Amino acid sequence: MEIPAPLTAECPLTDLAGGLSVVRRFARVTLLAWASGADVDDALLVVTELATNALRHAGGRPVLRLSVGAGHVRIEVFDDEPALPVRRRPGADGGWGLALVERLSLAWGTARHGVGKVVWCALSAPSAELAG
Repeated sequence: MEIPAPLTAECPLTDLAGGLSVVRRFARVTLLAWASGADVDDALLVVTELATNALRHAGGRPVLRLSVGAGHVRIEVFDDEPALPVRRRPGADGGWGLALVERLSLAWGTARHGVGKVVWCALSAPSAELAG
């Protein structure tokens, strides 16, 4: 019996100026290769929100991790800031990021990781598998 290994890929986050386009391109290429049933546009919105939050509010060297499981894509952003994100009331000055993540995701959350944390979410991908 063959049991497939989970697919996981990581991309370091650099800066808001050019780093977001790099991480979005990485996510698009990876998800198109892995998860043919995923809504890549929704996933890219989530990646952008989580990456932007990490780059604006966290320290260290944030990292994006993508993985696929049975019927879902997991998006995680690790950073060195121990404070967990606080969901703000959406308004003219922002606060839409985590509300958007929650709306598009099957589930989302946070967990301590090393000196910092990970913010994660899972999105539906009915045929999350190697799309080759």
